[in-house]
Amino acid sequence: MDTKEKSQDTEEVMEPTGEIAPVIIEELSQVDALRVDINEFVEATICHLPPDGSNRDEEDNNLVIETGGASDDDDNQAMTPEEEARITRQFLNGEMSFSDFSMLMDRGADGDPQQVAEKPSMAKEPPQKRRKRNQSRRQQLPTALKGLMGEANLQYARGQNEVAIRMCMEIIREVPSAPEAYQTLSMIYESEDPEKALHFALIAAHLSPKDCDQWINLANKSLQRRDLRQAMTCYTKAIASNPKNVSLYEAYAKLQLEYNGDEEAYFKAYKKLLKKLDTEDNEVLVHYAKKLAKMYTEKENYLEAANAMDQIFSKCPSRVTYDDVNIYAEFLIKLKKFQRCLDILISHTGIGVKYSDDERKLVESCCLPDDTPIDLKVRFIVTMLELGFTEQVLSHMDALLAYEEAEKFGDLFLDIVDGLMHVQEYARALKFLELLIRCRNYSMPAVWLRYAECHIGCKQLKEAILAYEIVTKLSPELFDARIQLATLYKCFKMYDWAINILEQNLEDPNQIIYVDALYMRTTLLYKVERYDEFLQSAQVLFSRHCIKLKEKAQIKCLMATTLKTRIENLQKYCLSFGQPLQDTVLTFHEAKTPPTDQQEWMIFLKACHVAYKLKKFGVLERICFTGLTSKKFESQIRDLTWLCLLSCIYNNDSFNGHNIIRELVRDTHEQNLWNILNIVVQKADDTRHNRFIMRLLGREDAYSYLHILQANNCLVSGTYKYALNDYVSLFKEYPDPLIAMLIGVTFLQMGCQKFATKKHQLVSQALAFFKKYADLRGPEMKQESNYNIGRALHQLGFLSTALSFYKQALEPPEPPHDKIVNENLELLDIKREAAFNIHLIYMQTGNKDLARMYLHEFIVV
Repeated sequence: MDTKEKSQDTEEVMEPTGEIAPVIIEELSQVDALRVDINEFVEATICHLPPDGSNRDEEDNNLVIETGGASDDDDNQAMTPEEEARITRQFLNGEMSFSDFSMLMDRGADGDPQQVAEKPSMAKEPPQKRRKRNQSRRQQLPTALKGLMGEANLQYARGQNEVAIRMCMEIIREVPSAPEAYQTLSMIYESEDPEKALHFALIAAHLSPKDCDQWINLANKSLQRRDLRQAMTCYTKAIASNPKNVSLYEAYAKLQLEYNGDEEAYFKAYKKLLKKLDTEDNEVLVHYAKKLAKMYTEKENYLEAANAMDQIFSKCPSRVTYDDVNIYAEFLIKLKKFQRCLDILISHTGIGVKYSDDERKLVESCCLPDDTPIDLKVRFIVTMLELGFTEQVLSHMDALLAYEEAEKFGDLFLDIVDGLMHVQEYARALKFLELLIRCRNYSMPAVWLRYAECHIGCKQLKEAILAYEIVTKLSPELFDARIQLATLYKCFKMYDWAINILEQNLEDPNQIIYVDALYMRTTLLYKVERYDEFLQSAQVLFSRHCIKLKEKAQIKCLMATTLKTRIENLQKYCLSFGQPLQDTVLTFHEAKTPPTDQQEWMIFLKACHVAYKLKKFGVLERICFTGLTSKKFESQIRDLTWLCLLSCIYNNDSFNGHNIIRELVRDTHEQNLWNILNIVVQKADDTRHNRFIMRLLGREDAYSYLHILQANNCLVSGTYKYALNDYVSLFKEYPDPLIAMLIGVTFLQMGCQKFATKKHQLVSQALAFFKKYADLRGPEMKQESNYNIGRALHQLGFLSTALSFYKQALEPPEPPHDKIVNENLELLDIKREAAFNIHLIYMQTGNKDLARMYLHEFIVV
């Protein structure tokens, strides 16, 4: 390669803008034949052949092993030169952050110090393999290029930056994995283009990752540019190069917490530091282990706090103090690792135990020296209690009871109380609690609460009531204590006391409502028949999962078949008026064991019964339709629909009642449903039912409840001919006595019309069908048939004949036909109705004495 050709190639490696031109690097022997752009450069691997061909296969195998040995999986395989060139070009052009660049180049190192610092596979690799992985990233400059690198540095020192840049680019083109050229380029661009200088410096650091100071400098520069992610990546690399540098972990942790707000990463940085520290770093290890344990304790993460303290006990046991033992034992007790706690106390204090069975760890006796600190004594006693060795520490507990300074060791006594309560030694726990409640600083709700629980454990309920009353006075917001007190009041049938202690402000949206207390109070209100308060409390209880209906017009939104559709319809309705779905949303505190769906359903049924009993039919309808918005009651949807229908009937809401009943009778032949439809129709203010019935008539049989209902509607509306036609058709198919009576009623109504022709014939036919009705009804219901015939004659004005039939109705059926009436007197006995009509006839004729006689004999109670 002559000088002219070299000069021409050197000029072609730079773009006019000073950017690196794309280059494809091949073997040195082929460089002259290429016309390429230096920005697309690829590292070329030079294979040195042995003098003879005898070891060629072995060398080839070594190359393969070197490539495959760089990683154990596909993610960590060495990248091809083309890939490295492409990724480097993207980074230099600003298309990729350094964090992404580092992650891709490392093939699996994601920039997390816990992953960089913790790679057990690396520690197990042979030294030769680790050396090969490092060599695959950084290449040494050949002798010729070392001279060129020195010349480039010399040109930079002389101020010939353009020449130095071209020389560095040539070196990069030849050996892209050598960091020296990137370092020089970083210095050159430091004043002209700091961002590009930082990019070159990052690549140089990436190619020589063991330079910890270089990574720290780059991290500081990244922080100055507010590139936090890049700074954290640099600190990660610095930690990897110097794993025991404490300041690096502190800087990284501070960065995670203050800038990134990631507390978990903040803690993990210190955790990795503890894992890297060894026995010779005992002072640092103890300091940071305690610091980490304290931080985790503030977060109530006792497992990690115990793991941090365990580093002290496992790596530098000679540095363990009594305070360390106390702290570690406290964590282990909270984690219920009692055997481990006992082992720690035995091995690091003067406490001794004698095992009757070493394998099963059965303690026969124990020795607790007098000079043992009291906090360690308490840890030991609690541990023994939890392990089930209560008898072995009874004497030591009695010794603690003799302490005169109980107030000074109150917290420790409470730990013993908790241990005794856990093993159900309530009587012994009371001894410690009696000392504490007499102390000024420990007469607190928490102590009195334990005192009450121990009395319950000892079956001393009256003393427990007194203790719970003190708790509720000292801390009224402790509703758990209120519930326990109310339960005790119930045991003594002090229901009003229980209701008062469970009272909450149900109207304040800022007040937290405790569900378990609300449920108990609701049941008690029903028990003592305080129904108005019960209804209010029950509706608040249901509001947790139901939508409160604010107006009657919202009911039409609840006629859908699915809960989701009903809720959506309500939302659309409220949105159309610019109103929220619910005006006030109360805050509820759910208990660990809230009332079950079945329990709430029973409260719902009781609320419906109470509203009906109080004749608050509007409230009844609101409660029933509110239940349609609850997911808890979805399994009871059939019963809930029936309740809604009945509430509409009782509240004279025929519009919504018709919407429900028409869906129920559409595909059924249940007689009761058609009777209910008839009730709704009788109270209806519109004629929707006529159109509904006419639509269904076309697909019904010759005889059906629908035809009877249609005929009844015609009779009530005055279209007697249509009614007569339907009744006669039905009577031919099914000669029912009631249909015969209705035919007679129809003829009677037609005969009573003012302008009716052939009245005599109509009346005769009416009486004939009434006679047919009486015959079909039989002797069992003779009282009913005589009464109805008397009513017909009474309407026609045949008073004497009507009077005769009424008097026959006063006489019960003769045996053996009187069984049905006698068994159902309240329903079938119509003596009072017949006597009242007799009284009307006598009043009309002026015989008031007889009228009064019948009233007094059959009606007056």
